[in-house]
Amino acid sequence: HLQVLEGDRYEALATISHVVKDRIVPPRGTIRDRNGTVLATDVEVADLTMVPHYVKDPAGETARMVALGVLAPEDADRIVAQIDEAKRGRKRFHRLTAHRNLVGSRCPNDLSALSFDQQAGRMVCPRCGESFVDQRAVVQTHLHELPGFALHARMVRHYPMRDLAVHAIGYVNEVNAEEVAANRERFRPGDVIGRSGIERALDDELRGIPGQDVYVRMAGGNRLRPEELPDPFQGLTSRPPVQGSDVMLTLDATLQQAAVTALSRHRSGAVVAMDVETGEVLVLASHPSFAIGPRLRASPTGGGGASGTVDPVYAPMVDKAVAAYPPGSTFKMVTSIAALVEGAIAEPTEVFCPGHFDYRGRRFHCFKRSGHGNMTLVPAIAQSCDTYYYVLGDVLGLDTLTHYARDWFGLGEKTGIEIFEQSGVMPTESWYRSKGRRFQPGFAINASVGQGDVKVTPLGMARAYAALVNGGRVLQPTLVRWVGPVADAPREGTPKVVRELDLSPEFVDLVMRGMYGAVNSPEGTAAKSAIRDLPFAGKTGTAQARESRKDVAPDVARWLLEDHAWFVGYAPARRPRVVVTAFIEHGGFGGAEAAPVARKVIEAYYAEHAEEFADLWEGFSEDEPLEVMWPQ
Repeated sequence: HLQVLEGDRYEALATISHVVKDRIVPPRGTIRDRNGTVLATDVEVADLTMVPHYVKDPAGETARMVALGVLAPEDADRIVAQIDEAKRGRKRFHRLTAHRNLVGSRCPNDLSALSFDQQAGRMVCPRCGESFVDQRAVVQTHLHELPGFALHARMVRHYPMRDLAVHAIGYVNEVNAEEVAANRERFRPGDVIGRSGIERALDDELRGIPGQDVYVRMAGGNRLRPEELPDPFQGLTSRPPVQGSDVMLTLDATLQQAAVTALSRHRSGAVVAMDVETGEVLVLASHPSFAIGPRLRASPTGGGGASGTVDPVYAPMVDKAVAAYPPGSTFKMVTSIAALVEGAIAEPTEVFCPGHFDYRGRRFHCFKRSGHGNMTLVPAIAQSCDTYYYVLGDVLGLDTLTHYARDWFGLGEKTGIEIFEQSGVMPTESWYRSKGRRFQPGFAINASVGQGDVKVTPLGMARAYAALVNGGRVLQPTLVRWVGPVADAPREGTPKVVRELDLSPEFVDLVMRGMYGAVNSPEGTAAKSAIRDLPFAGKTGTAQARESRKDVAPDVARWLLEDHAWFVGYAPARRPRVVVTAFIEHGGFGGAEAAPVARKVIEAYYAEHAEEFADLWEGFSEDEPLEVMWPQ
């Protein structure tokens, strides 16, 4: 019965070693900017793999690959030892990785596409300039000499723009043993997971659904074709993977590059640009930055000397665009609105500034020690008179200031953007008590000019100023424009309104006139950054932030003593469409350091939207009334 009736069947079964079920990891979704520029994508690389049981001559086969230029001698020795250990253990039939990332069509350093130099007979990287042997092609050609070895293609994450927007985009790396053990249905060793930014926030959408390749391996190591399978195995079926969803971000790579370039002359800082009508974040830049690549592990870049590395004191891994710092005089916008709504001041209300404000035996100095003289609201904003706001802080009190800052403009709370962010701090009397600290009435004076314990994020300030100029709508900022096929992406964002403020147009007009003067009047604190042809407006800020740290270089110690420099502005002044926050950590005076950075981003924005503002290019006199032209 076995030999005659079932002979053919059992003869076929005898040739089978075992059934193999290979998990197929799908390509991760591509991340693009709003104009389709690829910011993150998967590219294919090849690994040299082996099944130790089928490697007949480990020393001879690895020596052959050394001769072919595929392996270094030390790699060959390692692989031989790996095979010997596997054959003596339980992994003789396992597919093991002998050598990762063979050079093929992409540079092993940064995954740039390689080109073939016919004269040299080597692959050349246009970015780093190195040349390589096409190891993948060589192995493929000589596989018949290398039994037990094979090429295995896999996808790796590639960031074509390197560190341009890495804090916003984020990065991926392999899951660890704890993550695999906690979720075996989702993860396998070698899988990657988003660790920060959008890669983390939308990891489920980007990941896709794994497939499975099921096949039968013959005793000799070869794979049987489906039509060759014996009866018991003909029902085996494979399952294709489902690729991860693509993501279109709101970021504009051109504006992002303008911001990064403008920040590069400083040691540390951030820039945020946001559409005032939609809440779409056009720029989210943090400096210094870090790059991720196949041979890089969060390598800091920029701002640190000839080697391109950076001192950890500048915190390259921290996204400063969503980290909290004292805002200085950029907070005066909130104090102004609070005082107007509460009736503490009117347009003609004058405060005399002798260069200081004396309060209960303590003297609070104005940044202009000689004083500004008599000040009303509009010039107080334009010239950033501290004394004017010390008086307002004393009249309003801390809890009132915090009410308008937090409950109206959203400062001191998270904005709701998709990536990790800090909330900042807007202290109250009860907040001090909860911290075990004694409340002092003078805290309100410090808070009125964005000092003391007040801390906000550059993104939070951008949202607050957007609410001022868009008619009182506090928006939820977003980095994500669309998830899915790029062809289906909407052309216009849909804003999410967190709250609507009952802002009097008269009050808004006063504050906006002051911010127009800050940039466009000779006495304004940002006058040197003005764009005469198409004016923008904004407010400078210089926040005291002296720090002392141990074991830092003398130049770093001096840097830590400088003030933070801020500028928050909107453009164009007569038709606000974008708000830009520039923050320079320990940069000095806001008008001298932060405003020029914001100007560079605004100039780049104007260049992209020239036709939209064609009717405004003629400019207007500083003496004419500033009539804001609201979008219809």
